[in-house]
Amino acid sequence: MSGTPFAPRINHVAISVDADVLNDEGRAALLDFYSEIFGWTEGDNSTEKGNPLILYTGSLGQFLYLLPAKDEFMVTPNMDHFGMEVSTKAELVDLLDRVRAYQGKDDRVRLTDIGSMVTHYQDNEYTLTNAYIWFLIPLWIELQHIERRTAG
Repeated sequence: MSGTPFAPRINHVAISVDADVLNDEGRAALLDFYSEIFGWTEGDNSTEKGNPLILYTGSLGQFLYLLPAKDEFMVTPNMDHFGMEVSTKAELVDLLDRVRAYQGKDDRVRLTDIGSMVTHYQDNEYTLTNAYIWFLIPLWIELQHIERRTAG
């Protein structure tokens, strides 16, 4: 338990996925892609029911939880997603370069071009640079870099 209070924050995303996606071949593909692109690692699922694939995305308390399901699994419209923020535009470009390279060996990978938009809020101007990637799970991942400048 932490002695330092903080506002509630997201620590994981849990998704029921078509069990066929989480067969041995699918698990290996998911682990290979997300490990190579983001450095995610497989978490221990030995105490979990249903043989989920747990992908640690950062520290121990940050993960993507993929649960195999036969009848009721997530189906989403195109471009439903969750977002991940990166620290620099260069990091965003580097990640997309790795995704494009991976796409060369697996045509199931999808990605968008980099986009950019400016939003004004109070005395600041925010430039959002982003792109989306998809691989085997029902949700896309939006990669974002947000730059703040004082408007004026």
